[in-house]
Amino acid sequence: MVVRIAGLGYQKGFGGHFHNDNSIAVMRDIPGLLVCCPSNGADAVGLLQEAIRLADEEQRVVIYLEPIALYHTRDLHQPDDGKWMHADPGPLHRLPVGRLGLWGDGKDLAIVTYANGMFLSRQALPEIEKAGVKTRLIDLRWLTSIDHDAVHQAVRGCKRVLIVDECRRSGSVSEELVTALVERGWPSDRIARLTAEDSFIPLGVASTVTMPSKEQIVAAATDRPKN
Repeated sequence: MVVRIAGLGYQKGFGGHFHNDNSIAVMRDIPGLLVCCPSNGADAVGLLQEAIRLADEEQRVVIYLEPIALYHTRDLHQPDDGKWMHADPGPLHRLPVGRLGLWGDGKDLAIVTYANGMFLSRQALPEIEKAGVKTRLIDLRWLTSIDHDAVHQAVRGCKRVLIVDECRRSGSVSEELVTALVERGWPSDRIARLTAEDSFIPLGVASTVTMPSKEQIVAAATDRPKN
């Protein structure tokens, strides 16, 4: 079975506590349940087609978590730039469990993120690199059964790791990511987390204040260690 869930934050104008929900801990706590989450249209196709294959051929139950704020997102930096649009990759495009999305090959900083975090990190990238921080972005895509060896390989060669997690700080994916990196020998003082607050998502003009922003990502990415 594939269960589509519209959720996560950043959707202004409607939703509130019931539609804009950025807690996924309850889903990740169910043994055997798979959770995937796309950040763009092409990945949405690849993840959904793989989720259906898993349900049909392997009898798996897959949660397909849809970031509602990205449903109609077309532009990245400027109105009408169309830089968040993707061509249909076709009916054979599938993204297996654990397959990461990679953007860039900078060696100063690796940003590990997903969904809206990937979109915001891409928005922040010009300012980050203008500050002289060469960056690579890593899109998890799958929020359970994460291939931590692949994540470790993806950040290898970088000076620092920043995990941008739009879900709540407690019970978030970022906790697992930090633990797995440290277990594989990554220095803990070279890892930083930028997460949402342990809070429900408010309404109106306050709808994004509890979650990471482009500006916060830029600040965290350009905050170089002193040693």
